[in-house]
Order: sequence, then C-alpha cells, then structure tokens
Amino acid sequence: MEKVSVIIPMYNAEAFIGSCLLSVRNQTYQNLEIIVIDDGSTDQGPRICEELMGQDERICLYRQENSGVSGARNRGLSMASGKYVFFLDSDDAIHPFLLQELVCQSEAQSAALAFCDFRKLDTGELEKALKEVPEHAHGLRWERAEGEEAKNWFHVSRRVQELAGIGGKLILKDFAGGICFDERLINGEDTLFLYHLISRHPRTVWLREKWYYYRMHTQSATHLREGIRKAAYFESIRLIRDQECQKGCPDHGAAWENFIVWQMGNHYGTLKRIKDRDGCRALKKEAALERKSPLFGRVHFSMRFLFHCCFYCYPLYVLLNRTMPVLLKIKELMTMDKKKADVGIITFHCSNNYGAMLQTYGLKHFLNSSGIQADVVRYEPPYLTGRHWWIPYVPFKASKSRIWCLIHPFTGFAANLMIRKRFARQRANMGRFRTDHLIRKGQPRILFEKGLKKLSYRYYIVGSDQIWNPNITCGLRKAYFGAFENSRKRKVIAYAASFGGVSVPARYEKAFSELVKHVDAVSMREEAAIPYVKKCYPGEVTAVLDPVFFLRKEQWKKVERTPDRDGYIFVYITERNQYLSAYAKKLSQDTGLRVLEVRTGQLGTQEEDFTVDFTAGPAEFLGYIHKAAYVVTNSFHAVAFSIIYEKKFLAFAHSSLGARLLNILRIHGLEDRLCREKKTADIDAFVDWETVRRKTEQAVEASGNFLKQNLLEQ
Repeated sequence: MEKVSVIIPMYNAEAFIGSCLLSVRNQTYQNLEIIVIDDGSTDQGPRICEELMGQDERICLYRQENSGVSGARNRGLSMASGKYVFFLDSDDAIHPFLLQELVCQSEAQSAALAFCDFRKLDTGELEKALKEVPEHAHGLRWERAEGEEAKNWFHVSRRVQELAGIGGKLILKDFAGGICFDERLINGEDTLFLYHLISRHPRTVWLREKWYYYRMHTQSATHLREGIRKAAYFESIRLIRDQECQKGCPDHGAAWENFIVWQMGNHYGTLKRIKDRDGCRALKKEAALERKSPLFGRVHFSMRFLFHCCFYCYPLYVLLNRTMPVLLKIKELMTMDKKKADVGIITFHCSNNYGAMLQTYGLKHFLNSSGIQADVVRYEPPYLTGRHWWIPYVPFKASKSRIWCLIHPFTGFAANLMIRKRFARQRANMGRFRTDHLIRKGQPRILFEKGLKKLSYRYYIVGSDQIWNPNITCGLRKAYFGAFENSRKRKVIAYAASFGGVSVPARYEKAFSELVKHVDAVSMREEAAIPYVKKCYPGEVTAVLDPVFFLRKEQWKKVERTPDRDGYIFVYITERNQYLSAYAKKLSQDTGLRVLEVRTGQLGTQEEDFTVDFTAGPAEFLGYIHKAAYVVTNSFHAVAFSIIYEKKFLAFAHSSLGARLLNILRIHGLEDRLCREKKTADIDAFVDWETVRRKTEQAVEASGNFLKQNLLEQ
C-alpha cells in the first residue's frame, strides 16, 4: 500500500481537532502519516494533538509562528514523505472509506488528482455522521477526465463547488512538485493552487459520494467577514479569470466571472443574516467594481438581474432567489418542445432487450456530447413491442406460423401469469431505463410508418442493431431504411446496421436492393457483411463499432445498478447451448463461485443449480457484468460489455449470429476468447487490456468520424 500524507493546518481549533483526527484515524486505509501544522495556536488544540500522538504514532505535530493557512500547508507539503498528499481542514472530517477508495482508484487509473463531493453540516450533524456505522461501499459512482476535459471540469462544467477548495483532494506529490500556496492571499489560495495543478493536465477521478464533511460554524462567518473587509476576498478568482483571458480562453474567464457574481450575492446574504453592516458596505463596493469588469456582460441575464436586486433591493432578491429556480424550470419545460433536435434515431429502443436499449443510449449520448442534438424517434410498431405484452403478439407470414400465432397469445398469456410478479418487475425495470435515459418527455409515440411523415428532423440515423434482419422485423421495413415520405428529411445515415449475419435470406434480396438506395451513407457493424452490401449499394460502405463502445467504463457506471453481491460467474444466453451450460457449471465447481444467470422471457440454460434473476433491466444487466468475476455468454452485447469492463470472459459461438461476435473479438485482438462447441479456451489466460483499450479507442475514433462527417458536412 502506498503511503498517504494527510496534511492538516490548525489554528485555534481545539473544539474541532479531536473529531477531525478521529475521522482520519478511523480510515480503513492504514498506511498514513498524519501531519498537523500548528500555525501559532493560542488555545488547547496543540495539547489535544499531543495526547492523541501518544495513542497513534502516525500523528506528527509541527509548530510555527502564525503565518496563515497557506504557510502551514506549504510546510506540510515540505514535510510529507508519502506518494500522495491529502488535504484536510482542522474543523472538517471525512468518511471512513474515503482514503481507501481514492487511493485505489488513483492507482487503478494512474490519476494525479482524486476528489469527492462534500456535505455542509453543522457541528451536531457532523458529529452524528461520524458516529454512524458505515456500510460496505457498493456501487460507487466514478467519473474520469484528463487533458482538456479535466480543465473543463475546473473552468466550465461547474465542478467549481467540488474543485475550488483543497479539502478532500488526494494529489500525487511528484506531479504537484514546484506548486505551492500563495502566502500573500487571505482567501482562495487553495483555488489558485488547484488552478496551477489543473494547468498541468492531470488525469482526474471524481467520486460522486458526499464523503467530505464540511463543518459550518460561527468562525466560518468571521473569516468571511474579515476577508471582505480587507477587500481581497475575490483576488484569487480574479487572477484565474484574468489569466485565462490572457491565454485566449474567454469562455473560461466568463465562467469564473459567473462564479464571482454568484459568490458575491451568496456572501452578501450571509452578511445580512449575521447583521454585519460594515461587511455589507465593503461588499457593495466590491460589487460596484465588479460591474465594471469587461466580462460582466457575459454573465447570464437572470444572474445579473439577481445581482442588482441583491445590492439595491434586498427584499426582492430574497423573494426572487427562492422562486427563480422554479421559474427557470417552468421556462425550460415550456421551451422544451420548441428546441427541436435536428437528428432522429430510428432503432429498436422499444424492444425489451438489453443490447437494443444500451446501444441506443450509447449512440444518443455520443451525439449529444459531440454537440449534435439528437432524439430517439418513438417509432414503436406492434410487431416489435407485441412480444413483450401481457398477451403476446408475434406475427409471422408463413401459413403454418399464422395458425401458431393464433394459439401463442393464449399460451404466452398463461406463461406470463405464472410468473406475473417477475414479468411485471422486469417490464418495469425495462420501462424505467427507457424513460430515464432514452425518451425525451413529451415525444409522440408512433405505431405505424405513416406517422413518420410528421416528424421535423432533417437527418435520420437508422441503427444500430439488426434493423435489416427480416426475421426480427417480420420482413424488411421501410422505416429502418429511411424510405418514408417526409418533406423535411434531407439525409439518411445507416450506423452499424446489421443483418445478424453476412446477408439477408435470398427471398429478401430484391427488396433489400431497392430499399438500401434510400440510404445516403451506409456503415455496417459486421465487416464480413460489407461485400454483400456493395453488390446492392453504389456508394461506399464502412465498418464501424457498435455504439456501446462510444462510452468508457466510467460513463456506463453512471447508469448501472449494481447488485448487493460480487464475485460470481455471470451467464447470459441468447440461444441455448449445452456446451456453454456445461462449461459454466464446471467453472463453478473448479472455482467454488456460484453461477448467476439473467434471463428474459423463457430463454435460459435450464440449469437448476444456477441462481437466476428474471427481473433485471439494462441498468441491472450492466451492474451484474461489473461485479462478476467471470462472464460466460453467447450474447454479442454481453461480450461487448465484458470488453468494456475488462472482465475475464469466454464467448460461445452463436449458430446463426456468429459473424458479429467474431467481428468484435477480431477488432480487439481477442479471437482466442471464442469457443466453438467443445473447444474452449482458458478463461484465466492473460489479456493485455492496455492494448485492447488502444484498439477500442482507434475504432471509436474512426466510427465517430463517420457520424460527424456525415452529419456536419452540410
């Protein structure tokens, strides 16, 4: 375990230093040196530290004449011997798991900066939080950034609330070499320190848990009052703002101007509440100077209006400050339908299928994060959704199948009734993911192709998924080729379209040749299918990745729901395979791990020894893969997420849909993970995940360029 140096500057903190040090001593991560810098305290704080030093040899106390918190932190940095330094204020505290999680994630991600969210608590609430018995940390939510994205976190994406203060930051000491706290500043020295650190483009990880406990007490207000009276409270933020403008980054400068304006209004309210008239007068002078800033005009109108009300009509400010968030939300809802997306995605989002919904989310997320406003078109035809109804509807064209279809609704309804609770829960989990992540509120539901005529999108993306597999869509459908009448339609792009194999059945070849001509740009998910498409399509045909690869593991973790268990063998099948079932059973016997299987409908391994979840939705599906020790599957998307989550896995060949499985393994150099009948590979064999990640990134870049070029070229 790498050593962490916890740096705690202390000045007259006898009321708080005990609980602060207790929270550090109770950390589950033990390899610590706890450096307390006494900055000339005149109370009993140093004596309390000396008593605790006798109980814990990791605590070190260093004394100096009062020189300010920056001087204390700089001395702590010079004394630190750990690989990482962690900053904690003497009146704050931390969750018992915090350092362990930050260090583990920093090591795993090679991150130079790691931090978490914070909670503002009064003394009573903080002490109560420290007495709570923590539960084991499950399903922690992490985000990662580096380079320009890390800078945007600090400047634009409004992580300022979490990143502006140094408390709760774990920093790789060597990376921060040469940066120190400006001892001339009386406030914001930590923000300036972090600004210089971020300018070095560190790989950054953010734990979205409120595990840093920020104590609210009267001394906080006193510090605020004294800083404002010295007319230097906002100096550090102004320095950052001005430096970013000089670097040619006016957007960053404007973001900090917004932050200054917001802070001034917030602090003025605090001074009003504690009835500090001198502080209010001093802050009014600061506000008058701020209005003269060249960037003040770039502050959002609503914030500027509140700013003026705050300093010239405070009662109105109080009223508006309470109602403005509600009014802005109402305005957002009223204008939601007016802000039309330019791109419509037509795919299988309405199918209760993990891969169908997750690839839709990946594609939509990529487009929106690339600045391309996109909606999922709610084209939900009965021939796709009917198989998930309580009384199933599954149309077939052959005469014998028509007779079977008349009987199937009744047998299907009887089967659903037998498992009604499980069936209802799975439908609910599927619907929740669709509502939360795929469908924009207020979108019209379209049941038939003629409803597509009324849509206002100029560009349509058809795919990903097996949109050109007639066995799924009950024949080839015009909607999935963009072959419908619409006066606003300008371009149709097929992204990662799939037959499921390398061609369509012979009886559909003529229809395919006619329909594919309606597509302006074609890309396929299976490279092996490209020669067949080229026989029918006059233009270029490109091989691209399934859109689930557009998102990294950290991004998928935001939408997953993790189980309360881990370390199992995860099984998910899309076709019964006796060799797969037998292998999973033997692996369980060899490892002593139980097998957990997820099923949709009646399809499953039928193994009685397996623990089965019949209720999982897409979020739960992701969580199961995340926490699995091994994954055994013949599902394309289970393999895809095994690669994304870097799991030990084996993929068993599918009898009719094996082309796409082999294709994705070949792209990542993982062909040895494919098993054909009795020929199985070593699931524990070494995988160079760094090389796999590079191959993914190269393929993602090429796939993303295909979309961007075809959407932005106009």
